[in-house]
Amino acid sequence: MWTLKMYSLRFVLLVTILNCVNAEPQLHAAADGTKFYIEIDGKYNWFQALHECARRGYQLVEVHTGQKHNVLMNALDSFFGKPHNLWLGANDEYNSERDFNRPFYWASSGKRMIFSYWSSNNPDNYRNNEHCVHTWTEREHFAWNDAPCTSKMGYVCEQKTVP
Repeated sequence: MWTLKMYSLRFVLLVTILNCVNAEPQLHAAADGTKFYIEIDGKYNWFQALHECARRGYQLVEVHTGQKHNVLMNALDSFFGKPHNLWLGANDEYNSERDFNRPFYWASSGKRMIFSYWSSNNPDNYRNNEHCVHTWTEREHFAWNDAPCTSKMGYVCEQKTVP
C-alpha cells in the first residue's frame, strides 16, 4: 500500500530526474546588464560549445578588455560562487609553436586577441596540443589557460556582436 510519504518521494524523484534531463544553460545578467548564457554542468569540447552557442543565436564569449573580463568574472563569481573550467571564444588557429606570445584569435569576430588574462606560464601549448582558451580553476582565480580543444567542460556565450 502506497503512503502519502512514498507518493511524495516518488514525485520529488521524478521532478529531480526531469530537471537533470532537461538541464539547459542559464541566461544570467551581470551587474552592468550584460547577458551571458552559461553552461557549467554540461561537458562539451570547444567545437561543441561554439555550436551550442550558435544554435541559440549567441557566440562564445569574446573578452576584449579588462573591464569586460571583470564584468564576466564578477558575474561568474556571484552566480556560482566558485570558478569553473569554461570555454571562451578564442583559439590559436592550431599554431604548433610552443611560444607564450603566439597569436590567439576570437572565433566569432576573427579579431586577434589583444587583452588576455593568462595564468602563470601560459599559454604553453603543452605537448603541442593546446589551442583553445578557457577559464581555469587550477591556479589564479578565473585566469585563462590553453587546453586541447577536445577537452570537455562548460562554456560561456554572449549575444552576437554586430560587425
